[in-house]
Amino acid sequence: MTQPVCVIGNLNIDLIIRGIDQMPLWGQEVFGDSHTAASAGQAGYLSMALAGLGLPATLVSCLGDDRFGDQIAADLARMGIPLADVERLPGTPTAITVGIVRPDGERAFVSDFTPLSRFDHALVERHRAIVERARIVCFVGIFCLPSFALDTMAEIMKAARQRGQTTVLDTGWDPANWPDEHLSSVHNLLRWTELFLPNHDEARAITGIDSPSDAARALLELGPSTVVVKCGAEGSLAVTNDELIVAPAYPTEVVDAVGAGDAFDAGFLLGRLRGASLDESLRLGNATASIYVSRIESRFPCEEEVRSKMLSGTAIADTTS
Repeated sequence: MTQPVCVIGNLNIDLIIRGIDQMPLWGQEVFGDSHTAASAGQAGYLSMALAGLGLPATLVSCLGDDRFGDQIAADLARMGIPLADVERLPGTPTAITVGIVRPDGERAFVSDFTPLSRFDHALVERHRAIVERARIVCFVGIFCLPSFALDTMAEIMKAARQRGQTTVLDTGWDPANWPDEHLSSVHNLLRWTELFLPNHDEARAITGIDSPSDAARALLELGPSTVVVKCGAEGSLAVTNDELIVAPAYPTEVVDAVGAGDAFDAGFLLGRLRGASLDESLRLGNATASIYVSRIESRFPCEEEVRSKMLSGTAIADTTS
């Protein structure tokens, strides 16, 4: 049976500490005002956000055999996400990220992804059948997989495109700060990507262009048929060969922006799968992210909540051009 979406990418625990207004210097300490140990990773956030919206998603990933792995597996199962293609790795801990969140919701990260060194091409090959049954194949968090060559990912994306599947890429930030060899491999990935979903910082890093719309146009020339740039409080925009669509953000009291981009991705994919216009898909993404960042508990909204937000919310004036 065909599944709407297959997500391939990292799972980890996010230890989120909120209310940090300045980073400590070495040897010093600062205090936050709350914390959460959340089941996370780009693949985790995206698959759970899709499930919240009522879109069944399959997930190809791996977890350690520790209590954090147990927590993530339980949370995925609670959201109705199948675990058959999430491998448990004996003798391996689960990857972890410490997310440091400012009072305005902005965030920075410190991560240990060495436990994901066993996530490679061979792991995806073991689950090829589930990948091939999806309408949409999403690669996310690619720099969190230290043993998975980016050019090998491109071969998987190429095969999916040749099968007629929609390929989606959200790279996440490159902790190595985008060296030339990484940029070359990302360009190769984009040759086989139909929908690219960077945030503004990532689009600027890949292209060297500050304007989100101009960066999106430059990325479009590398192969995708649609490029969406997420601009946080300034909303989002999408570029195709025929259109430039800008969707302002909804007024939101942000408590935590960790995972916001993945929530946006889920809302945007909801629109695409429902046959919505590009404009409506952007607004679905903005509304999903807006609800998500305003909550600490029960963060993943359902489709009814998102559409209600779209009807009742007033978008902020556009500043993304």
